[in-house]
Amino acid sequence: MIEVMFGESEGETMKVAKNYRRPEFSGPTAWIGKKPSKEEFDKMFDGKAIGGNSSEVVCIPFILDIGDITVPIGSEYRKNLIFDLYTINESGDKNTLKWLEDAWDKYLKEIKRLKKYASHGECFRLWYSDAPYSLCGFYYVCNLLRENDCKISAIKLPQYMQFSDNGIQFYTTWGEINAGKFYKFLPQEKELSTCEIRSFASKWNDLKEERSTLRAVVNGKVIGVPEDFYDHIIRKEIPDGEIVMGRLIANILGKYRLGIGDWWYAKRIKKMIEHGELVVVQKQKKIYRQVLRKL
Repeated sequence: MIEVMFGESEGETMKVAKNYRRPEFSGPTAWIGKKPSKEEFDKMFDGKAIGGNSSEVVCIPFILDIGDITVPIGSEYRKNLIFDLYTINESGDKNTLKWLEDAWDKYLKEIKRLKKYASHGECFRLWYSDAPYSLCGFYYVCNLLRENDCKISAIKLPQYMQFSDNGIQFYTTWGEINAGKFYKFLPQEKELSTCEIRSFASKWNDLKEERSTLRAVVNGKVIGVPEDFYDHIIRKEIPDGEIVMGRLIANILGKYRLGIGDWWYAKRIKKMIEHGELVVVQKQKKIYRQVLRKL
């Protein structure tokens, strides 16, 4: 079974989940603060493997809710877009750029792996959520696989799950799930019919026809929206006094769990500064450390 993920962190976690093993209590685990008791440790690392091995995980982390999707996914355009987002708080030094170049090469190879598995008739399991990047990725992959004769199933992340009589956990993305807990979602797996796959694939083509450079999930549906779609959220969280940009972004991420990356909010805050809506009180090399104030 080939597991398909749509974000880097969830892709790496899934690789661990495929053959999950709980660490030994007496092993060389490092702790910040007091080491937990054996009972606490067992609860922290309780889990099961979902079966298989890490080579059966394909990750498509192209952030497809952002940018022009009429341009081929493997183009220089999307490469530059991802680089700009990932370096928005960095200086773009040689080490960072080398890491990004390597990551991009890996991204392209993941698409080739996906197509190769499909041509061999492998079974796929797509793990997606209502986060815009994930739902867009899900439609994109359905479009890639629509003509292949292979079994495709999907598991959509629920808004919440109840794990005990008085414990409910809410979720936004698969990146919030611990490796040992993925098996708990397997009962929600649903095989997709040919009709469903074609329908989801057509949604990807519909999004391309909209020719928008930003997509959001509204009432459970992905639609093209203006680039300033989330700006009202930023404005609501800007205090009357001064605030560090990183703190402003953290407040937004904590309050509005929309599956939007910090870099997008940073990009829009930079635009507000350019337009004179915000002023930089203290400049810093890393923009997340800059102190801002409303004009």
